[in-house]
Amino acid sequence: MLTLKNSISYAARGVNTERLNAILENAGQSVLDVGCGNGTYVLKLADRYNILGVDIQHFETWNAMPHLFSVSDASELKFKDSSFDTVLSFETLEHLPEPKKALREYYRICRKNLILTVPNCDVTSGMRQSLMTYYHWVDRTHVNFFDMDTITEAVKEAGFKVVKHYYINQLSLLPLLTEAFNLSGLLGKLVQKILLKRQQRKYYITCLVVAEK
Repeated sequence: MLTLKNSISYAARGVNTERLNAILENAGQSVLDVGCGNGTYVLKLADRYNILGVDIQHFETWNAMPHLFSVSDASELKFKDSSFDTVLSFETLEHLPEPKKALREYYRICRKNLILTVPNCDVTSGMRQSLMTYYHWVDRTHVNFFDMDTITEAVKEAGFKVVKHYYINQLSLLPLLTEAFNLSGLLGKLVQKILLKRQQRKYYITCLVVAEK
């Protein structure tokens, strides 16, 4: 069974521009959003796509358009084979005890492609030496920890062909640096601008994968 997500964060989830762009660029006309949470993407795109959303629990926001939502386990979807052009799965697989089973379900019910995101759990050597990590590692609702290599491999094992994979949601180090070096006032802002321009490596919170059937 799908474990319950953090009900507070998923009830308040808004539309992420980078995820939305991936949908607009790649989705077919009929779409299923698996693990839709509060249904923000379903409600946003209801006038553009034939879209439905499912999650393991009911959310109050579904009441605005109840015919577009239903309760369902991601690993046992109640739809026939090839029911949708596109399956969306945003921040869902990390919560599942059997993510590969869910991916096989996605493959079964989609006709065209899959668009998914998972938290990026690739901890760099610099993070380890600083005793720092992403929040994903301490979220107790997470039972799987993917990086780009492991999520793309899992998608391929389910039968998909990965056509795009890239990182989204860049992590900003400025709040930490501002606090650590007390970079306040005009001088602080100037130092922040210099640090941003000289930054050699970027850190991202999320892995995004687009795969075709």
